[in-house]
Amino acid sequence: MRPVNTVGSCPGNHAQPRVWPTLPGSALTLFSCQEIPLNNTSSAAAFSADSLVFLKSAGHQDDATWLEQHDAQYQRLIRAPLLALASAVKLSLAADAPGYHFPARGIGRIQKSSNTIGLGGALYKDWVSYRATRPAQSRFEKNPLLFFGLLPNDPQWQGVVVAGGLYMASSLQTRRVRQAIADNSAPFKTLFADTAFRRSFKSSFEPMLKSQRCPRGFDPDHPDIEWIKLKTFFVCKTLTMKEFTSQHLAEHLVRDFRQLLRLNEILQNAIDGLVN
Repeated sequence: MRPVNTVGSCPGNHAQPRVWPTLPGSALTLFSCQEIPLNNTSSAAAFSADSLVFLKSAGHQDDATWLEQHDAQYQRLIRAPLLALASAVKLSLAADAPGYHFPARGIGRIQKSSNTIGLGGALYKDWVSYRATRPAQSRFEKNPLLFFGLLPNDPQWQGVVVAGGLYMASSLQTRRVRQAIADNSAPFKTLFADTAFRRSFKSSFEPMLKSQRCPRGFDPDHPDIEWIKLKTFFVCKTLTMKEFTSQHLAEHLVRDFRQLLRLNEILQNAIDGLVN
């Protein structure tokens, strides 16, 4: 998730922009704001390597007219393929994800709002993301989500990420998921060992944020103590350039999101205090 401007920004749906590794085999060159080379074979409905180059360059621009000058490239490389992807995901998953909001508008924007531009900083984001989740009842909590992000400049991810789970958890949500793991981690272990799930995600929870010590009230010798120490409960993977630029990206993303919905349901049950 881009995991958001603070550590609490991720693949999450935070108020601040944050949603998330170098793409295997890719070496993206930073081009000046004067000219961004384009691949003439890029499809208007698909991402290309130039999409990441464009974002890397956008993150360095301080000219208020830059986006207007490069609008055709922005529309072709970023906005059009992202809107097409969002439409395909919503069409395929909405019926199987009751309560989830699949945004179709306002996605792909890279111009920063005035309150997020630092003194002398870039005027544009160097990342874009798409996320779907059930709307939270409180602004202090974020529900489990589905996340797709282009994060070419992110120090940790440096690429294209697919992720899901509970990213920006509140203290109460964290406590409840930890307790669910301590009481019975079988639902998570069964899912992570499942063939269909492993076809999409090879590993279990991403250990990006975790407590150094055993959380208060939990057994430090618990067999799942490393999971109990986690502050976020999500899984993720980075896409290869071939996967990212494939005409079948939407189809593959829907497949991955279906598996993430299974994880999100277990997490939601834990948050709600239900027994899995």
